[in-house]
Amino acid sequence: MKEIYKNIYLKELPLPNNPLKYLNFYIIKGQEESLIIDTGFNREEIKEEIRKVFAELKLEPEKTILFLTHLHSDHTGLATYLEKMGLKVYASKMDGDLLNSSVEKSDPMWQNTIQHGIWQGLEEDQLDIEDHPGFKFRPTAHINYIPAIPGEVIQIGEYNFEIIDLKGHTPGIVGLYEKEHKILFCGDHILGDITPNITFWGFQYGDILGTYLKSLDLVYNMNIEHLFSSHRSLVDDHRKRIEELYAHHEKRLNEARQALRKSGKSTVRTVTKQLQWDIKSKNWDEFPKSQKWFAAGEAHAHLEHLRALGEVTMEEEKGVLYYWLKE
Repeated sequence: MKEIYKNIYLKELPLPNNPLKYLNFYIIKGQEESLIIDTGFNREEIKEEIRKVFAELKLEPEKTILFLTHLHSDHTGLATYLEKMGLKVYASKMDGDLLNSSVEKSDPMWQNTIQHGIWQGLEEDQLDIEDHPGFKFRPTAHINYIPAIPGEVIQIGEYNFEIIDLKGHTPGIVGLYEKEHKILFCGDHILGDITPNITFWGFQYGDILGTYLKSLDLVYNMNIEHLFSSHRSLVDDHRKRIEELYAHHEKRLNEARQALRKSGKSTVRTVTKQLQWDIKSKNWDEFPKSQKWFAAGEAHAHLEHLRALGEVTMEEEKGVLYYWLKE
């Protein structure tokens, strides 16, 4: 653990057997009340690491806030455990409700994930939701969270953190912005060494990639000197990194266009197999099953963005979605 700014500490929590490797766990220590950001997976070794942090910084659970940036289990897995310790939990209404709908395998979150896989043409891959990292390391009970409402301020010591709406990576991801100190805790909204996964969440959320790009626009125009993200190295120049993310998604859109030109009317799975992925697999059959959910979801989000731009048509046939370029 190291102090990265006055009374702001960073501890890397391990994410075993996961390509993300670790979570950047942030602690803001105040005189009266302290705040921690996200939790890591629901695993015993991560509980132990967090207990050590509490002991070293002399944090009192009843005087500590847990702020959840978004619902993914590498950020929320221990939320139930920490709430039972006595922490107050903040989460956005959107992601908090989705999180509470993901406790059981039969809950809407996982049933929707299975349905999305069917739409995407993944049935032949024989994926099991129990192999999904989000399911394996999720919180084990509902969380009685306080809604994190954009525009409201959480005061910790000398800091006044405004809650910022960053939706895109998830439907309700939020961050914390300290205007005077030019600090933004952004969760997975912007990452330095890897690209945040932008996935299809359902038609009720519209063009989620378009939403994400608008959220990047918002952060691009903010006055930030310290961007504290959730994985890997920290970003020195947020505008440069955002420009790289714009370029990444334009490249991905072009790959999707090219796949549709080559294959014509296609399932999401057909398009996904033709995109470039940073995973060491010879082909789709060797692609890790746990990662097929994420790859197809990302391809789907890009196809839906092309549809929102008016470039692509979609229809459902026998329970599977098909996309093709307009002439």
